[in-house]
Amino acid sequence: MRLRNLLLLLLPLCPLLPAHAQSTADRLAYLQANAIIVRNVEPTNEEYTDLAPLKQSLQQVTVIGLGEPIHYDGGAFKAKTRLVKFLHQELGFSVIAFESGFYDCYKAWQEIQAGRLSIDAARMALYPFWISTETEELFNYIDQQKNTDKPLILAGIDCKFSGQYSDERLLPDLKRYLQTINSGMVQDTAKWRAFSTSLKRAIHISDYLTKPSTADTLVLNPAFKGILAEVTAKGVPATATREEHLFWQQFCRSSLAEIAKKFATSEEQVRDRQMGENLVFLQRELYRDRKTIVWAASSHLTYNGANIGRTFYHENPRLGDYLKQTYGARYYHLGFTGYRGEFGKLLFFHVLNVKKHKPNSIEYLLGQTKQPFLLLDFRKTILPQWLQEPLIAMPFGYRETLMRLPLVMDGLFYTEAVYGSHWIPPVGTPKPK
Repeated sequence: MRLRNLLLLLLPLCPLLPAHAQSTADRLAYLQANAIIVRNVEPTNEEYTDLAPLKQSLQQVTVIGLGEPIHYDGGAFKAKTRLVKFLHQELGFSVIAFESGFYDCYKAWQEIQAGRLSIDAARMALYPFWISTETEELFNYIDQQKNTDKPLILAGIDCKFSGQYSDERLLPDLKRYLQTINSGMVQDTAKWRAFSTSLKRAIHISDYLTKPSTADTLVLNPAFKGILAEVTAKGVPATATREEHLFWQQFCRSSLAEIAKKFATSEEQVRDRQMGENLVFLQRELYRDRKTIVWAASSHLTYNGANIGRTFYHENPRLGDYLKQTYGARYYHLGFTGYRGEFGKLLFFHVLNVKKHKPNSIEYLLGQTKQPFLLLDFRKTILPQWLQEPLIAMPFGYRETLMRLPLVMDGLFYTEAVYGSHWIPPVGTPKPK
């Protein structure tokens, strides 16, 4: 059965397998001549001559996705933090949109503007693995820029409720806004009580495994549709801004996607499509025409899943597919991978152990360059045939997968060392013994 499944996975790629593989030496020579050598990934290093070769490919890009193989990759986090600062300073990208709650990050940015430290606001909004020593400089940088004429705006695209802001502030904020438009929902005490109770439960279980109950779904689905209809039909109230009015409309659409997963045939497709719609809304409506950086897993940011040797990507269009369809060449996906390292333990066993690579993998070839950091820009040069054919690569969960790299991403960032990120606990949290 396992052999049959493997053959089914590889079948779409078989017609393009090379009859005569080019020698490792020739491949290595190409990489040494064409890969961008990145000096280091220290986020405080703002001397960007090493990244300057990227400018030509990114000049016309509106949305860039910075991927990560797994959500605890310290090396990728450091590199991405430096890249965000480069993109903001050198290329005018001004929104950093995380794979985190749409409302949570909207609220975080409001609080950052009001004076709260970015890392404290982010802790209330983002998934906790992104609050780390490797990303700390990113939040310091947001603080430094927030009162300038070119702030770096924090945003979120996930339809899930990712942080404490949803738990503590969402219902009061929504009620306050609905009162400004004289919404029938808040005027009907029984309806609002039932809606609030069901939404609190949905927020509490908003994760990757649990779906809202049928009873809560049957309350929330018509309620959100009714709120959306009310908000859409009425003009911007005198006590609100255009942006706020638009935000609550999109929030309802986003929440409907999260609530409706109870009856969805593919939760993955619903979530990724809604993340795409939320991102386009942010870029075209809420933060109109601002160039946007998306911080998310590469498995969401990829596109053209037929060129990946795993059935999952054939059957589930990703966020990257939506962005590619919307923006075309103005969307750039930068994937990440690494060569060796260990991080994460379960009892005495390493959860992830990246050490050995097959000679026909991109990681093996990059490792032979002996460079600690490299960047392959698939848009910059005429690509050799071997790089356009299926190669083993590990940008999705550090799991060996056959793929045509230039057809599923626009660039690949390589870090020789792979290591786990270091979470920063809240102030006053006892250190683990």
